[in-house]
Amino acid sequence: MPSTNSAWIPDERARNLFLKKYKTQLSSAASTVVSTLAVAPLDNVKTRLQAHNFKNVFECMKYIWRNEGPRGFVAGSLPPLVSVTAVRVVNFTTYIRAKEYIDDVFKGVTGTSPIEECQKPGSSPTIASVLTFTGAGLAAGLVASPIACPFELAKNVVQTSVLMSNRAQAASARNPSIRAKSRLGTVDAIKQIVRRHGFRGLYTGFHLHALRDTVGTGMYFGVYETVKQLASKELGENKSFMGAPLIAGALCSTVPWFCTYPLDTRKTRAQSVLLGKSKEIGELSVAAAKSGMYKGLSIIILRTSINNMILLSMFEYLKASIEQLPERRAPRHGVARWGGTTSFSSTNDLSLSQAAFLDFDNDLIPFRRSHTVSLSDAITQYISSKYDQRPDMFADDLLIIDRLRSEAVNVQEPHVSGISRLVTYAAQLKWLGGKFPIDVGVDFAWYPAFGFNASRPANILFNLAALYSQLACALNQTTADGLKQACNYFCHAAGVLSHLRNDIIPDLRSSPPEDMDEMTLQSLEQLLLAQGQECFWQKAVKDGLKDVSIARLAAKVSDFYGDAGDLAVKSNAISTEWIHHMTAKNHHFAAAAQFRQSLDCLEKRKYGEEVARLRDGLNCVNEGLKESRWINRTVLGDLNGLKGRVMEDLKRAEKDNDVIYLSPVPPKSELKTIDRASMVASKAPSQVTDAISMLGSNGPLGQPLFAKLVPYAVHIAASIYSDRRDRLVNETLIGELESMTDKLRDLLSSLNLPGSLQALEKPLGLPPTLVSHAEEMRQQDGLNRLRRSVEDTAKVKSNDRSVYNEGVELLAAEKAEDNAARRKYGTDRWARETSEAAAPKIHTTANEINGYFTSAQSSDDLVERKLRDSEAVFRVLTGTNRDLESYVPSSRRAAIPVEVERESNKLRSCLSEVTRMENRRRRRIQALKDKARADDIHPALLNETARLERQFPMQAIQASQFEDLFEVQLRYYDSDGDMIAQERRDQDQIAEQVREANHAFTRAHKGDASTKERETALQDLENGYLKYKEIISNLEVGRKFYNDLAKIVGRFRDDAKAFVHQRRMEASQLEAYVIVDRTRTRPPITDTAGFPRDISNVTAMASLHLSQPHLRQPSQPPAQPPASAPARPAETNPPLTAPQPMRAAVAPPAVPTPGMWSPEMGIRFNSAGAPRGATPSAGPPNGAPRGGPTGIWDPSQGVRFS
Repeated sequence: MPSTNSAWIPDERARNLFLKKYKTQLSSAASTVVSTLAVAPLDNVKTRLQAHNFKNVFECMKYIWRNEGPRGFVAGSLPPLVSVTAVRVVNFTTYIRAKEYIDDVFKGVTGTSPIEECQKPGSSPTIASVLTFTGAGLAAGLVASPIACPFELAKNVVQTSVLMSNRAQAASARNPSIRAKSRLGTVDAIKQIVRRHGFRGLYTGFHLHALRDTVGTGMYFGVYETVKQLASKELGENKSFMGAPLIAGALCSTVPWFCTYPLDTRKTRAQSVLLGKSKEIGELSVAAAKSGMYKGLSIIILRTSINNMILLSMFEYLKASIEQLPERRAPRHGVARWGGTTSFSSTNDLSLSQAAFLDFDNDLIPFRRSHTVSLSDAITQYISSKYDQRPDMFADDLLIIDRLRSEAVNVQEPHVSGISRLVTYAAQLKWLGGKFPIDVGVDFAWYPAFGFNASRPANILFNLAALYSQLACALNQTTADGLKQACNYFCHAAGVLSHLRNDIIPDLRSSPPEDMDEMTLQSLEQLLLAQGQECFWQKAVKDGLKDVSIARLAAKVSDFYGDAGDLAVKSNAISTEWIHHMTAKNHHFAAAAQFRQSLDCLEKRKYGEEVARLRDGLNCVNEGLKESRWINRTVLGDLNGLKGRVMEDLKRAEKDNDVIYLSPVPPKSELKTIDRASMVASKAPSQVTDAISMLGSNGPLGQPLFAKLVPYAVHIAASIYSDRRDRLVNETLIGELESMTDKLRDLLSSLNLPGSLQALEKPLGLPPTLVSHAEEMRQQDGLNRLRRSVEDTAKVKSNDRSVYNEGVELLAAEKAEDNAARRKYGTDRWARETSEAAAPKIHTTANEINGYFTSAQSSDDLVERKLRDSEAVFRVLTGTNRDLESYVPSSRRAAIPVEVERESNKLRSCLSEVTRMENRRRRRIQALKDKARADDIHPALLNETARLERQFPMQAIQASQFEDLFEVQLRYYDSDGDMIAQERRDQDQIAEQVREANHAFTRAHKGDASTKERETALQDLENGYLKYKEIISNLEVGRKFYNDLAKIVGRFRDDAKAFVHQRRMEASQLEAYVIVDRTRTRPPITDTAGFPRDISNVTAMASLHLSQPHLRQPSQPPAQPPASAPARPAETNPPLTAPQPMRAAVAPPAVPTPGMWSPEMGIRFNSAGAPRGATPSAGPPNGAPRGGPTGIWDPSQGVRFS
């Protein structure tokens, strides 16, 4: 690929540096060309109005159109494009240089810079600023006059050549002969002037031209700068960038033209007669003096207003655009460079941007700017969608947060009141950082020198650092108190940046903006510390401290500047102007330190060391002067002044040492390093570092906003805890108790208890326990209840199975379609993944769900088997008491032996203990449920949330942060775990007692067989009741399982639908491509004469997919099995009928019907067309088949599809 770089600009960096170096010249040249071409017709009308006494503008325009044609309105456009462009470049360049010079003069006399005062946001024009701009404009107009006069003379002569040669006919009607005359060209006009009047003729009327340009340009720039400053103040910073130049451009030329228009008229008429005879000049000049000098003023006002609006607004825009260009490598994400004039949202004058810019005398850090947006609306919407609290609960907080943001983002001036606004808003943002995410639905656009980002707390703290630095620079640093306060401000600014770099940026939940990277922030921090140290150095110089102390302070200043420059080189945001400035200051203070140390050496009579240090200081100064091309004039002046002083002292020291002292001069490597005296450190205000602790009802930063708003993560954490608690209580505790009870009942059932004991104790009638169990089952309609539960579970299961089968059928149909297409087109053309490879997750889910159904089916079969086995006993238990008495045989009452009675009493005592244990467990299970229901973790979560928000204000609250709290809270159930262990031990003990008692009872009652049948019947009924309870529990578990499975199979079916739809869309596109590709690879299609035909028609027809079988819908869809209605419509929906495959199975090729087209035939064109005289309805001659030759399509027969 060829390079896009030109031969004279090797790369983007060199090009951008070139553009920045000549930004004024390039911007003025481009804007001049556009504006000049835009007003060329009006300029032609103006010139003719001045040269001839037309009645009005319309008469002049009518004359030009009738006699000169359209060319008359653009005549003389070439000289302005060449001359006006050159003049404007000289004009603007001279104006900027003169303005800077006058500004330095004012600053040296008054101590205040007029340009700096004008650039402060919201400032008003002053007498000094008006004089500066006007004076610079006078100089610019005077310098440009010698260049502009010859070109403007040629323009006027060309524009009035036809008019001056036909003055008598100027007011006549249309004269075609005038239009036919050849027009005088620019070069011809210059040659004719030089031939008739010599070279000096090119400067005819120069005194009038110079006077007009000098006065007019002075007033032009004075009015422009003043009006632009006022417009910027009224419009505001966000609207003043293009609005102020437009307003000022429209007005800046009106006043000058009113004052200089008579001069311009006399100049034009004096220059226009150069085409006539020389003796006419005097006569016409007298006539011009007597005529009206304001002829054509209206058209000139219109022309110059439009011209200057285009010129100045475009100039400002182009210059600002060039300043935004990167200087080292292109920044990522469109982030602009930092340094110089950099903001598009600010008001620019002709040389310096009034945005945040680097003042190399004061090292101002620019403010970041933002639009006014409503944060409350976004927070309201976020609370409504993400929280279970109403936004109207926080109406006051919403109003306050909007007010705080508005006050904070409008801090764009160095005033101490801005500190409290920024720190208050920053503290609230820190507090809210744990409650809201970064993106709550509102864009925060910041427009500083660094581009766009939305890191709100970082931007606010950066503006706080900028405010501290600008407050320091705004102080009167000529006094000791001013220097001390400035040093404190610089240290606070450095501390804020340090806090931003170490505490805020690492906690951001998004990547920080590139212009807030580690290197940039460290460089700015070192730069601010250098400024603070420099304040101490200035105070030491003013107080006349010892030279060695001043040298130590200066050496540390040099170190700070050096570190700042080294870090800035590694930054992607800091421009080369800043780096050159830091480098120059580094060498400057290194030289100053050596100079002061040399004075100490002179005082201590170390003459050789004095010479060595002065030489090193001179080298440092020379290194600093290498940056003179980029550094500020003040810094350059200081370096030159220091160089003169060092050279003077070095000359004196070398002379004295060579003549008098003769001390050896040590090399630099042997010089002792100057000790450093660091007097500054990064100190962030407590309102920044401890902002959260200062929020409160009595806190200095106000009440924390949205304090009662519970973060969404807290709700998630509460849900997680509830799941863990319920799982612990229901599965680990209650489940263990129920499991032990079931084991105990199994033990009793295996021992035929309590049936054997009841048969002995109550040989006649029914035991009370059995009667109560039977009554309970009759009230619950036990057997019918079980049957209904089985049916309901089967319905839910059938519904789940239908939905699952629908998804499986979709996958199977798609797989069949894909395989059929692969067989049809071949694996080479049909090169795409198989269904299983394309969606392995869906197929895995299908297999898992099938496994769920299989395992659940075995459980269902087990429950049904239990029901069948116990159905007879259930009928007895749900019957009447007479049925029970009939089922339980009575035994004869006989005398019970003493041993049997004793053992039966022991056994009854054990069974009573078992009953008491079961009752105790039921009470404990209920107590556990009540305990879990009363276990509210919300207060503890809120307390922990408040602690986390105070400790980690910039981090979002995550549910994982509450793990330790969960562990502590779940220890609340440790005592219940101990209770379970005790219950287990008690059950083991009583189970052993029951075994021993039953063994003794059985041995004593062994010989009595009269009660065996009654024992068996009673035990069957007792076991039946327990089996009824077990089946009820199993059916509830099954119903819950299938209800939960309904959600899983529903998601599976939806995923399968989406996957199949996507695959079919892909298949359609791939099939169309394969058809077109296969058509293109066929041999060339020829007509009946054998000549090749264009294949584009074939391709176009093939793209219609006429041969795709899926476009032929089957006449009747396959029958679908009827789906069972769900047991609970509110919980599960009836299964949807599976969609039929879009492609039918590929049928064997049918025998083509004569005259009917089929896809297997392809498409072939008959170039011969229909026979002459034939009609579509006429049959073929001689009984030939309709459609012409076999396989050849006859256009007259239309297209028919089989």
